[in-house]
Amino acid sequence: MPTSHVRSKSKASRNQVGSLSKKAAAKNTSHEKGKKLLVSFRDRDGMFGVTRGTMRKLAAELNLKETQVVHIALRRLADSVLPAYEPDDGPLTEEQLAAIRRLAGRQEVHSVSSTLL
Repeated sequence: MPTSHVRSKSKASRNQVGSLSKKAAAKNTSHEKGKKLLVSFRDRDGMFGVTRGTMRKLAAELNLKETQVVHIALRRLADSVLPAYEPDDGPLTEEQLAAIRRLAGRQEVHSVSSTLL
């Protein structure tokens, strides 16, 4: 067998391996990007779940994929349930309040008049 033929076979097999490696890397990247979650639909719509039919209707009405509908629903739930900021250290101490008052200075209000009338 000529040497050039052996080299071309070797090169071809390296290209196939390289191609497979790229595909495997792409698959691993997509797997790491988003983990999967199996969703079981209810037999009837209720407070804690919906049927697959309802999911399909929502997707059709919003012109979205079903996965996008799930993400929107979860985002709305997270916004309404989870705190938007880290909890603070609690109420101010008397020393902190005194320092604030001292730094702000006293501003007395003599009278308030309405300009609406």
